[in-house]
Amino acid sequence: MSSAKWHPASGELGIFGDYGEGHEGSPEERAAFSQAQQGLQALGEYETKVEGRKDDLSKYYGGAEGRVGAEYGSKRDEVGLAREQIGIQREGVGVQESSALTSFLGDAYSLRSKADVGRATGGLAFSGGQERGVERQRATMSDMMQGRQEQFDIARKGLDISGKGLDIKMDQLDLSEAGDLADLAKQYDIDLAGIDDMLYQLETERTSYEGVYQP
Repeated sequence: MSSAKWHPASGELGIFGDYGEGHEGSPEERAAFSQAQQGLQALGEYETKVEGRKDDLSKYYGGAEGRVGAEYGSKRDEVGLAREQIGIQREGVGVQESSALTSFLGDAYSLRSKADVGRATGGLAFSGGQERGVERQRATMSDMMQGRQEQFDIARKGLDISGKGLDIKMDQLDLSEAGDLADLAKQYDIDLAGIDDMLYQLETERTSYEGVYQP
């Protein structure tokens, strides 16, 4: 029986060989057994390294998830700052509107007071032309205030549209982050399955080495 090129899968020197008890074995048999023991040791060391790759994978993908979270956290912070800016601008519009209304009411009161004084002191001298002048001035002031009010309303609508756009962007960030994390989880499962498959192959190889006859 030749075993010069022994391989554990060949079975030529396995436990099913025709050796009797007390058989010390030929040099070839002893060499084959020694080779098998060396192979088992090497397999054990390699299995340990492969098994350790599971921890490496867990750390790598854990870190990757952390980086994804940090990236999207930064993007959400930007959206949050933009929302704060919109809030500040909306408050500014409110302040301007309040100031314009206060000014309008003050001017209207002043105009009415002057007209009342003119009627009271001028008597018949306070002509219809002067009355119409007051009415025209009052109408002009009302038109100006209405125009300002429309500007404030337009500004608010613009800010509302910007705010809704930021809401949509935030939703998109959530969906995008979920997709990225799902891709990472899928790739992790694939890599982990590859390691498990390698360990299975090593275990199969170990079985072959362990089946070698010990002379």
